[in-house]
Amino acid sequence: MPQKRSLITLVSVKQAKEGFTFLHNGPAPKCEGCRYFHVCVQNLVPGRIYRVVGLRDKTVQCELTETDMMVVEVVESEIETAIQSKQAIEGALISFQKQECRMGDCENLELCSPKGLFDRDRCEIVKVTGSVQCPQGLPLARVLLRWAPAS
Repeated sequence: MPQKRSLITLVSVKQAKEGFTFLHNGPAPKCEGCRYFHVCVQNLVPGRIYRVVGLRDKTVQCELTETDMMVVEVVESEIETAIQSKQAIEGALISFQKQECRMGDCENLELCSPKGLFDRDRCEIVKVTGSVQCPQGLPLARVLLRWAPAS
């Protein structure tokens, strides 16, 4: 599955670097009246992680934060997570499910319940990067997933 097309948005000038990733939390209530609302936040999905892949030679001032913002191109970022080993086939499409863990202090907690993915998300397995040592003994693989919503 090819990488999705890039989206145009705004990030602060300090964050405007290729490879920078961020979690989009959605617009602040004051954003809706802003003239940049449509390009800045409307085309991004709250709760998803995006990666800057291109910079445009255009800056504007955010009226809410009084911060210089740069126009950038972003794509949905690949997310490292743990899935059942039997599902770990590069190129496969899966329905993502966070791992059930009874250990609140597990070293793999962020890997098993990553930000940017939700239960039942349709995802492509971009790469299998290894195995996960699960204290509960679950057979888990470490993978990179890309959210792949149905067209």
